[in-house]
Amino acid sequence: MRILITLCLLASAAYSQNAVQVSSYLFQDSFNAQRPGSAPLTPVNPSGGNRFITETVFGQPRLVYEILGAASPISAQGGLTYQAKGKVAINEYSFELVFSMTAATGWRRILEYNNRRRSEGLYLDPSGFLAFASGLSSTGTNRLAAGTYYHVIVTKNRGSISLYVNGALFTARNDIGTLGDMNPTLNPDQLVNFLLDDDNEWSPARIALFRAYSGTLTAAEVREIWASPFTSTVGVPRPGFQSSGIVNSASYASGNAISPGSFFSIFGTDLADDSGDWGQSFVNNIAPRRLNNVRVLINDLESFVVFTSPGQVNALAPDNLPDGPITVIVERLGLRSATVQSTSRRINPAVFRFDAQNLRYLASTANDGSAYIAPPNLFGTNGSLSGLAVRPARPGEFIVLYATATGPTNPTVPAGQIPVTRAGGYPLANTAEVRLTLNGQTTTVRPAYAGLSGFPGLIQVVFQVPDIPTGEYETTIVVSGQSSPTGAFLPITR
Repeated sequence: MRILITLCLLASAAYSQNAVQVSSYLFQDSFNAQRPGSAPLTPVNPSGGNRFITETVFGQPRLVYEILGAASPISAQGGLTYQAKGKVAINEYSFELVFSMTAATGWRRILEYNNRRRSEGLYLDPSGFLAFASGLSSTGTNRLAAGTYYHVIVTKNRGSISLYVNGALFTARNDIGTLGDMNPTLNPDQLVNFLLDDDNEWSPARIALFRAYSGTLTAAEVREIWASPFTSTVGVPRPGFQSSGIVNSASYASGNAISPGSFFSIFGTDLADDSGDWGQSFVNNIAPRRLNNVRVLINDLESFVVFTSPGQVNALAPDNLPDGPITVIVERLGLRSATVQSTSRRINPAVFRFDAQNLRYLASTANDGSAYIAPPNLFGTNGSLSGLAVRPARPGEFIVLYATATGPTNPTVPAGQIPVTRAGGYPLANTAEVRLTLNGQTTTVRPAYAGLSGFPGLIQVVFQVPDIPTGEYETTIVVSGQSSPTGAFLPITR
């Protein structure tokens, strides 16, 4: 149900990049991807000896994955498999690895893309030269030493391949045809195996990073990645959303979507890498301004971040916003969206609703906490939910609605702060100008309490149900002449 902590919402936008990072794995005691939308890597561990260990990589201690096993038989080899289908084209991609080969001799395969059915792919040759067999090899003094970590990127752009080591181009060739293509007959699932061989030339290794990019990284992008490989955001899509994707969290309206100290939501793309709410992130009773590496800025002021997911971010607006035009930015991992225009209004009341039946019913409860006020089967649970009754309101009882964007309280509470318990609570400063209407002007009631709940930004409106006939009553809250959106109903039965 859309109530209290996790509030919902829409948007879209895109940024053009030469190569887009589609998967990233940092081996922090897990094979899970760092960004959403990619399956975990599949470990190949027939010996049972593969493990996560701590190594010094480029001067810093890091968890890495150690791959053990045996060269013979082939079934004894260890390694990893990545699912590239739907992520990269068969002949246009970039793969990035930080690894160390712990064996010093022989052909040592780093990466392959034809389901281990051909002796092709990225290797270290017996002399330690990097090679993309069988058409490209580094030469001269460009040997890679066993037991040393290297940052290697291979890029494939249709008929060309380039190999980079520690930010520098090692070798390239632009007439290799289909070498490096993922053969759809041999490998219809586009599995990319790394640190696995197709014969008895396998050797053990350790890996600290693997990334896949759709498209071809440029030399400048490779240098930028090498400057900070474990924290690089090269190719990571920036957050994207439009003005229409900024909405009031209760009403879903985009007009005057933001009010000081009130909930709003943003729908878009690439807004966050992780999903989660602020429940465990309060410090000294103050809500977080950064959650899951996401910030939301209004006129360059930090909002309080309530919830994050790739397509949605919910937040609580800061205090002291002006009425009228404002700017909104979402920042993820230091990457900022474009500046998007929206509007703010100090009072723009909206009442939360239950999700079921297309948001028809107000999110309301009995004042004593004994029941949700709704049709008994609204949630498909035959009159109960989580141990509480689900029933219509009764004439004469007190019930509670939940609202946002109703203006300041008296005394005031800073946005994002859990209010200290206080006799009389924190009523709206304009309580005398607050009323509820049921079926338009047919029935008007004054709330017994309209003010801040025990939760930041969430307003409680407590009122006594009037003595009126059984029915469903379209209900709005009116604050200083501003009405909440219509279309929200309160069921009442005598």
